[in-house]
Amino acid sequence: MKVIKKGRPQKGWAKELTCTGSGNNGGGCRAKLLVEHGDLYKTASHHYDGSSEYYTTFTCPECGVMTDIERYDGPTVTRRGRGA
Repeated sequence: MKVIKKGRPQKGWAKELTCTGSGNNGGGCRAKLLVEHGDLYKTASHHYDGSSEYYTTFTCPECGVMTDIERYDGPTVTRRGRGA
């Protein structure tokens, strides 16, 4: 592959992801999104046995559905969302 014109350097974490509603009862619109670190927040589910599970989540700007990211490997997300 050959670069014809260099683009701007990437700043911070960003990834192309699809709105699926994964981890949130589905229902995503399947929009392909460029999700940036500032779009992410933490959510959690708490169980009757006292245990909790934590997720890194984004909300689709098209349909408003939340999607949990599987195997998030970016910088730490400290912002808390609904349910966290």
